[in-house]
Amino acid sequence: MIIKERQPPQRLLQTEALLKRLVPINHSKRPDIEQDLKKRKAGYNGEKAVDYHLRFLTDKKYMIFSDLRLPMKPDFFQIDSLLITSFYSLPIEVKNISGTLTIDPEFNQFTKSYKGIETGFPDPITQANRKKLFLQRWFYNNKLPCPPIEYLVVFSNPSTILKMASGHKLLPPHDKIIHSQSLVSEISKLNTKYIRDDNQVIDLKKTKRLLLNQHQEPNSSILATYQLQPSNIKRGVLCEQCTHVMTRMTGVWHCEHCNHFSKTAHVQAIEDYFLLIKQSITNQELRDFLLLPSRKTASNILQSLNLTKIGTKKGVFYTKGS
Repeated sequence: MIIKERQPPQRLLQTEALLKRLVPINHSKRPDIEQDLKKRKAGYNGEKAVDYHLRFLTDKKYMIFSDLRLPMKPDFFQIDSLLITSFYSLPIEVKNISGTLTIDPEFNQFTKSYKGIETGFPDPITQANRKKLFLQRWFYNNKLPCPPIEYLVVFSNPSTILKMASGHKLLPPHDKIIHSQSLVSEISKLNTKYIRDDNQVIDLKKTKRLLLNQHQEPNSSILATYQLQPSNIKRGVLCEQCTHVMTRMTGVWHCEHCNHFSKTAHVQAIEDYFLLIKQSITNQELRDFLLLPSRKTASNILQSLNLTKIGTKKGVFYTKGS
């Protein structure tokens, strides 16, 4: 059963908001950001495609966690999907690529061929095995019995062609590379492989609690990533129809460009602020970002949203969450 549902990654949401508000429109970083957004969308869509198959595992003996980011000093490690049972765990590395992927075990090399262009591809087996080692260490660091840990590299695009280089047969560890359609079948094989062993039974409740409590979303600034400044962010409430800046009328936002009206367009603008600028906002900062002259209107907007109010008088600011 699904314990941690997959949500759109924070970095994906930040990149979408950045492209929407990046100024000037012809900024030199725009092509790089557009390419990064394309990759992040492909990764997210691939992970959702694998989630479809994992949803068939409805038995309560399975715990499925999507998109975990766990501490591992001095940094973190990320697992696309993690399946845990009482007797084994299975981190899953998800790949979403188009074309033909050729595996050459002699050189530990992967080559992608797409639309006549051949490029090197990062070794997913090495990536998946590293996640396995990190997960083992995570169990030890948290004083939990470390279960047998398998891993799989799952290609989510059914049109991806996987083949071995000429003269090579499919042997371990490359038999860990599968298409998503084979995922449930591979998990059934693991259920047969790992029979009950009282010395290795996982404490599911404690493991679940620690995984959920220790998961952390990345909080690095996307502006810093692309060496941008707040001045590169377009201010104002953007029209939901044409993305032009709207003006505030009595209780409503109006786009003079396409004549669209909205009572709630400011909600996405404030979300963009949290994604791009910082995780807290004051009345003054709201007015500056939404181009609002009225302190009272800004106060009414802040109080109407599901934000946490912190501080008193001039020190008041608002954050997301309850």
